[in-house]
Amino acid sequence: MNGVYAIVTTPEIQACCDFYRRAFSARIVFRADWYAHISFRDWELGFIKPHQDTRLPVFQHTSTTRGLCIAIESSNVQEDYDALIQRGLAPLGPMRQFANGERSFALLDPAGTVINFLEHRADVVDGPLF
Repeated sequence: MNGVYAIVTTPEIQACCDFYRRAFSARIVFRADWYAHISFRDWELGFIKPHQDTRLPVFQHTSTTRGLCIAIESSNVQEDYDALIQRGLAPLGPMRQFANGERSFALLDPAGTVINFLEHRADVVDGPLF
């Protein structure tokens, strides 16, 4: 296996490409009217328009992706939060600190994908999750 990546079904391919380039300096590695593939850091993500004709009916996506969440583990979530704010992106709310030491915040991309940034604190080994 050479890699694994998610493909998000959305009619907003260009808006998604623009969002990920702005948020993460993503690089577009393939772009067509019906599909785009981006790469950033050490992971990749694809975007496909719904209702595409392909050789296999299983790939004829009929609705946009719902319920997908991408989790990004960070060593400094405050730095990530500040950088995204500076790039003009609005998190879904303030950064949250949980009793177990985890800190997190989330963004929403144009396709409705939740991007959850989280930092695990090594100095907190025990405690309730919330």
